[in-house]
Amino acid sequence: MMLRTAVLRATIPARGIMADRRRRLLATIRPDKQQQPQQQQQSQLAGVKSTAEALREQTAALHAAAATSSTASAASAADAHTHDNCQQQQQKGLEQSIRDFLKSTRQRPRAGLKADELLVKCPVCSPGKPRRLAYMAHLNTTSGAFVCTGCFEQGPWEKYQTLASSRNFQNSIPKGKRVTEPAPFEFADATLMKLQQNLVRHEEIFAALTGNEKGQLRLRPDVLARYGVGLGFANPDEPEVTDLEALANGSDHTAPCLVFPRTAFRTNSFIEASSSSGGSGGNGSNSSGSRSVSGLSSILRDTRTALRTGSFIEAEGAADEAPAFRVVQLKMVGWHTPDLELFFPVDGAQPGLFGFHVAQPTAGEDVILTGHELDALAAFQATGIPAVSLPRGPYQLPLDAMRALERFERVYVWLDDDHQGAEAARQVARKLGVDRCLVVSTRGANPLGPKSASIALACGADLQQLLDDARPLRHDKVLDFSALREAVKFEVTNPDLIRGVESKDLPGWNACFKGLRPGELTILSGATGCGKTTVISQMSLDFCRSGVSTLWGSFEIPNVRLATRMLGQFARRDISRAPDEVDYWSRKFERLPLYFLKFHGSTQPDAVLETMRHAVYAHDVKHIVIDNLQFMMSMQAKGLDKYDAQDAAIATFRRFATDENVHITVVAHLRKDQPSSDADINSVFGSAKVTQEADNVVILQRYGGASSRIRCVNILKNRFDGTLGKVFISYDADAMSFHEIPAPRRRKDAKVVKPATAAAAARLSMADRIVAEAEMHDPLDDGDGVDASASGSHGR
Repeated sequence: MMLRTAVLRATIPARGIMADRRRRLLATIRPDKQQQPQQQQQSQLAGVKSTAEALREQTAALHAAAATSSTASAASAADAHTHDNCQQQQQKGLEQSIRDFLKSTRQRPRAGLKADELLVKCPVCSPGKPRRLAYMAHLNTTSGAFVCTGCFEQGPWEKYQTLASSRNFQNSIPKGKRVTEPAPFEFADATLMKLQQNLVRHEEIFAALTGNEKGQLRLRPDVLARYGVGLGFANPDEPEVTDLEALANGSDHTAPCLVFPRTAFRTNSFIEASSSSGGSGGNGSNSSGSRSVSGLSSILRDTRTALRTGSFIEAEGAADEAPAFRVVQLKMVGWHTPDLELFFPVDGAQPGLFGFHVAQPTAGEDVILTGHELDALAAFQATGIPAVSLPRGPYQLPLDAMRALERFERVYVWLDDDHQGAEAARQVARKLGVDRCLVVSTRGANPLGPKSASIALACGADLQQLLDDARPLRHDKVLDFSALREAVKFEVTNPDLIRGVESKDLPGWNACFKGLRPGELTILSGATGCGKTTVISQMSLDFCRSGVSTLWGSFEIPNVRLATRMLGQFARRDISRAPDEVDYWSRKFERLPLYFLKFHGSTQPDAVLETMRHAVYAHDVKHIVIDNLQFMMSMQAKGLDKYDAQDAAIATFRRFATDENVHITVVAHLRKDQPSSDADINSVFGSAKVTQEADNVVILQRYGGASSRIRCVNILKNRFDGTLGKVFISYDADAMSFHEIPAPRRRKDAKVVKPATAAAAARLSMADRIVAEAEMHDPLDDGDGVDASASGSHGR
């Protein structure tokens, strides 16, 4: 049919041309029979015949050309069909090669957050890692290209084969066993439905979420059901959830908690084909398919009906076919205790996002990125745009989530509208691309307005108008006062909101520094053995609990020893005396946004800087600790050149803190030519540039004798507001950490002795008694790994 149409299209114009020529010829040669002689008529008829013969020849030539053209078109279509077949064969060959290789290396690939993506072991950084951290490479099943989110190794499929063939992870599973790695956990629809029913039946919590009264969030029941929000009951004293039935049913020792399911693409066709062919590349799903989000497709349209019958009404437009998404992990947040956060499963979960299933699998639409699950619900309800929440707290965007957001043309970044949230929003927009990101300001021109989308919805604000007012980021290097005007006004009218992240352990620190702020450089110095590492490790944990992602660079103490000490500080006890509690506290400690540099001893600053930049990009690090400067720069220069090298390193850290908007704390030693008790800002080892570049300078000094447990945190420089002062702290050996004490009174040229009688003891103040006890005994295990008594004499 197509060939016939092509011939007709080619011949119809030719016929029209011939008919027109024939009419013109006949019009010019038609004789007048009464006026022309017979011979002239005969000659004219001969001319007509010859013209007709020429026209017939032209028609035949046109027909031949049309036939040739149709033959060429058919040949071209056949070539295109052959090319498509070749591409399909090449794609099938690539897929089969991937399956065979993954099977030979005994891997169990997992579905990623993109439809044509697999999570496989990285051939560079996975050897030696635990199973849940090994699958960091994202493999595209269409092109064969891979990229690792852990070490950023990338390349084509041939490169992956070459690297993986030379690594020992391919022999990590014995050949006699088919698969030793467990399949991803499958959530039963009945359990997900039970959790949703719990939310509807709990009148107090359901009313707090859906009510329209003051203090209620005004969320619609259909939005809660669309996102699959449920209610469970978890034990706050348990480090993790191990039984979903217990979570759904509860017991006497459990507390209510909101359950937020994280979803991802269900097992893709590549894994299903590999599983059905008997390979080890499947993810363990059976013929019923990976557990889908069918439990999430119901809408609680009628609360009374749901309470009476215990059943849910099907959603409008719910498809009968298997959904494209599945639940991969549950996040539990305590209702009465918001600090309680639990996950199930903890290890080996496929990457997922809360609300990921709300957006269509195809690319091209908008999405809202929030910091909290309730904010995502509020934003979706008010705007109708799919909303997802960050998986690792309100200020971190992991690389897995970045790849999941690649398919969206426009991303609205809607985080908490405070100082810390604004900095995180800028960081997220830079990572996703400033050209396609718009930052939403919940407070707008009102600095006292609601700081999040959920609170704004509860207050009756117009969230759609807030979304319409979203603006892109400005260029970092070009500013005018109009761009600074609102920020200046905000700082002047709200000084407490720009203080930074405050310390919960040392309120005296907050009185001077006001908090930990990004973009600053702090120098912490002190004599050898005074406890610098102990203090800064405790404070970094303090900030980690507040959500500040921290990178630790310990060039003096090995990471294992440092982590052991920090684990004891986190638990507020010496866990070596209770080995059975190590796993419990390790689980909790592992959830902190804390990372370690794998360097020790002398290291080139450029290598450290490159790793720091990677950590800021990949893990949204906001606080970096360098302990210490002298160990990092040791043996890199001699004589006076070592001061130049140290100055260059400090200048590099200063520039990095400003450009990347992170806080850097550098630990440095004091000079050895003066007593530590007389230390001032000029006593820091090195040239004056070290303290000139710093925004804050702090010197840790002993108070009392060499065996005293009391330390004085002497704040000598504060570029933020100029507040200086001293904070006194005392070491608690049982808690392995410092606690703040009042400033002790020290009489000049008088020695405080332990009172002999109770009456004399009553006359001493609390601070004097602490000093007296400190003179008798000091169990402090110094942060620099040196015996306190020996280091005290050396420092003096």
